[in-house]
Amino acid sequence: MLFKKSWGLLLGVMCVMCGTNTQAYETKDVMVSIGAITSPVELGSDWGEVNVEDRTLGITHDAKLGEPGVGLDLQVFYFLNPHIAVGVDLSHQLFVEERSSGWYVDGGTRQQRYLLASRIFINPCDKYKVYLAMGAGVSRTKMTIEFDPHERFTDTGFSYYGGIGVEREYGPHWSLGFEARYSGNKFDDGHVGSGGHYMRVYQKANFLSSVLRVNYKI
Repeated sequence: MLFKKSWGLLLGVMCVMCGTNTQAYETKDVMVSIGAITSPVELGSDWGEVNVEDRTLGITHDAKLGEPGVGLDLQVFYFLNPHIAVGVDLSHQLFVEERSSGWYVDGGTRQQRYLLASRIFINPCDKYKVYLAMGAGVSRTKMTIEFDPHERFTDTGFSYYGGIGVEREYGPHWSLGFEARYSGNKFDDGHVGSGGHYMRVYQKANFLSSVLRVNYKI
């Protein structure tokens, strides 16, 4: 009980300290956010590669998800208090085909994510608000790899992200923001291809992303 009273008093003091030109989030506020996502993909690390395995021949190589990814997401948040917002995050991202190492084949990826999300605001009373961004749920990932002909691999698995963002308010309802985050996605699928070989793509499809945001507080 003492902790709750102290936390409530602290929030009250912080919001009283807000300048007259700033708009602090309040308990029960609802915010809608649309983000434009870009994800650079590189080989040689966990920042955007998968393992591609021909179990029939006993050969394994790495492969890119595709060209740097582009996509959109839609977020809706409910504020539990001025610091903490919880909600949902729905996104779609496309990595267009690009030649990969090892197999010297083209690969491309489409991904939909359905996540529970949260933002934790460090300074909710300032014009430039810094926050921690996080989410967890499932992703539906579809990869196409050119094995002459193309082979398609699909998996639905655990997905998450974590990052940091900053937003600047433009009036009582609108704000613009930028977010940097690391996304992790489970991926594991295999089947017998048209050439009679058992092909498997695994273990994860992870990457860094930057997000430009438009936020609207209802």
